[in-house]
Amino acid sequence: MTTVLIHGVPDTARVWNRLLPLLPDEHVVALDLPGFGCGWPAGFEPTKERYLAWIIDALEAIPGPLDVVAHDWGSILMLRVLTLRPDLIRSWAGGGAPFSADYAWHPTARLWQTPGAGEKAMDRLTPDIAVDMLRRAGLPETDARVTAANIDPRMKESILGLYRSGRDVFATWGPELAGLRDRVPGLVLWGETDPYAEPRFAERIGEATGARVACFEGCGHWWQVERPEETAAAIVSFRQAAGLS
Repeated sequence: MTTVLIHGVPDTARVWNRLLPLLPDEHVVALDLPGFGCGWPAGFEPTKERYLAWIIDALEAIPGPLDVVAHDWGSILMLRVLTLRPDLIRSWAGGGAPFSADYAWHPTARLWQTPGAGEKAMDRLTPDIAVDMLRRAGLPETDARVTAANIDPRMKESILGLYRSGRDVFATWGPELAGLRDRVPGLVLWGETDPYAEPRFAERIGEATGARVACFEGCGHWWQVERPEETAAAIVSFRQAAGLS
């Protein structure tokens, strides 16, 4: 059994460092999305479609069965993989991002999605400003500083491309989520005080897919960093209930 970890924005695979040693898996693969702590493959464009194709290729290359844990944009992309290639994933756990057509992007996302204004915002995004933004969303200061230090020009360009291509992602991808109901065992993970999306969006994913929902009290956006022990326990309990361990 292999667990694959897929991070979101503005993270790298380092975001899993607190959770990874708590997972009872012999093999764990933490992916770095192109442009996030690494370069782009030749000819790569940072759009949701290209990231989706890249993740499918990455999962196909890893011997299964695969249990995937994903966060933020990683979770959005993972859920889309499930609607297209459910054969690639034995079980999934993810959250920190909605998948509902009526979700309105948060103000920072809307700024990034606006040509010109997004570039100016990225020019102003110094490490100190990034640390403050990340801390207010729940990331501990030590982790916020590590994350901010990795926000380089390539990552900024990747974020702008991803968010602009994903302006209507929930309206276009969201309706197909219901087709997953009870097909692949799932667990939705959420922070009760996530400033980007309320827990009701976790419940909607759970209702659409038949997945269990775990919402962590007093937790912000990064449950794998803020509540690693609780996250690991929720994943273990979910797998046991699904007969996967």
